[in-house]
Amino acid sequence: MSDQTTVTAKPCPRWMKILLVLSLAVNIGIAGVFAGVALRATPPARTVTATPEGIAIIARALPVKYQRQLRQALRDNRTALQPDRQEIARLRDRLVDALRAEPFDIAAVEAVFADQRLLLDGILAAGHAEILKQIETMPPQDRRKFIRNLMGRPAKTPPAGASRP
Repeated sequence: MSDQTTVTAKPCPRWMKILLVLSLAVNIGIAGVFAGVALRATPPARTVTATPEGIAIIARALPVKYQRQLRQALRDNRTALQPDRQEIARLRDRLVDALRAEPFDIAAVEAVFADQRLLLDGILAAGHAEILKQIETMPPQDRRKFIRNLMGRPAKTPPAGASRP
C-alpha cells in the first residue's frame, strides 16, 4: 500500500483578493497614464514666423504694462479697427456672384479677394500703428524684454541677491 497524502490549499482570504484587484487597478491606471503621455501628440510649437504681421502675436510679446496700454488704445480707436460690416457683406455677395457666374471668370474672384485684402490691410495697418506707439515709448530694457518674448525665450532671472536693472 502506498501512503498518499493530499494537500489541500487554504482558500485565499477575502481581503487579499480585494487587495490584489485594487493593486491591479492601480497598476493599469499608472500604465494608462504613461501610455497616454507617450502616445499624445505634441502640440505644434507656436512661432512668430507663422504670422509675422499678426497683431495678436506681437501684442502678447509686449511687456504687461504695454499690453494694458495697447488694449486701452485699441478700445479708444475701435472704429478704425473694426471692418465695415456692410462692406464685408458686399464683398461676400460679390464673391458668391463671381462663383455662380457662367461662364466662370476666375479674374472676378481674384478681384474680390484683392478688395478683401485692402479692407484687412487697413485694419492691420491701424493695429500696427497702435503697437508702434507702444514700442516708441519703451526704454531699452523693456525693448530687450519684448525681443526675448518675440523670440520665445524666457527672461533671464538674475542670481539670488542681485539687483534688477
